Amino acid sequence: AYPTAPHNKVAEAEKLIGGLIDTYKVELIVIGNGTASRETEQFIAGLIGKRKEAGRDKELELKYIIVNEAGASVYSASKLAASEFPDLDVAERSAVS
Repeated sequence: AYPTAPHNKVAEAEKLIGGLIDTYKVELIVIGNGTASRETEQFIAGLIGKRKEAGRDKELELKYIIVNEAGASVYSASKLAASEFPDLDVAERSAVS
């Protein structure tokens, strides 16, 4: 689900992310500072706001932070990352890092 342009599937992404928050009792969402980070931040901030207004997450203090992605792609394509996460492809390893 892609909540940002050009797809703009906000409702679909809210349902997906909301389900993950509920299932895993997520307390912190980390957003990389790369492409579409500001748009993603707006989406996540809006989602958190909607959930608070609806009385969700009372037992959780759901927050988000933005982190520097420098080095993530270098690591994800490395032999070390491949050995640490042999069942993941490079894109999945990048998400992990």
